[in-house]
Amino acid sequence: MAEAGNPIQMIARHLHDPPVPPSRRSELPVPPALEQLVLVCLAKKPEDRPASAAALERALAAIDAGPTWDEERAMRWWQVNRPGSTLTDSPS
Repeated sequence: MAEAGNPIQMIARHLHDPPVPPSRRSELPVPPALEQLVLVCLAKKPEDRPASAAALERALAAIDAGPTWDEERAMRWWQVNRPGSTLTDSPS
C-alpha cells in the first residue's frame, strides 16, 4: 500500500486497498498457506474472515509452517534479529 497524503486518504486506503502480503513485508520466508490465512484474516468483509477463533485454530493447525522452534532456536533468532543487534553480538 502506498503512503497516504493525509488521514482521509489513509482511511480510504485502509477501507479499500488490499493489505500487503506478509512475504512482501519481511525478508524471512512465509509459507504460502500461512500467508493466505493471514490475508483471509485481514479481509475487508467480516463474512470473508474465519467465522470463529476455533475455525482460525483449525486453519492454523492444518498449515505446515516448517520446523518447530525450541527455546534454543528462538534465542539464536533473537540474538540476530532483536532491535539494535548486529550479527557479531554474543549472547550474555
